[in-house]
Amino acid sequence: MPVCKSCQEEWTWGETMKKSFTLAAGITCPHCEKKQYLTASSRKKSSLSIFLIPFVMLISLLFDNSSPLFLFFLIGTGALVMSVQPFIMELSNEEEPLW
Repeated sequence: MPVCKSCQEEWTWGETMKKSFTLAAGITCPHCEKKQYLTASSRKKSSLSIFLIPFVMLISLLFDNSSPLFLFFLIGTGALVMSVQPFIMELSNEEEPLW
């Protein structure tokens, strides 16, 4: 779980999920209300995990199989990616460049 770099408080899974759905650059800490930013490595890991969903769709196309099993696998992969995201998040007091 992410830890605020200002107050050193660990966020809960629920707080992290709520905060991760924002489009703003900074995320406000639920404990000290200071802005926190995702680290560059955290953003890279996050983008790699999201690529699992199109990968599953590609596998479905390659095997030309539109069975409910692939739909279930796609939904399961999406749920897995979303539930793992809070554990990948690392925070920083300043916004870091991606490269």
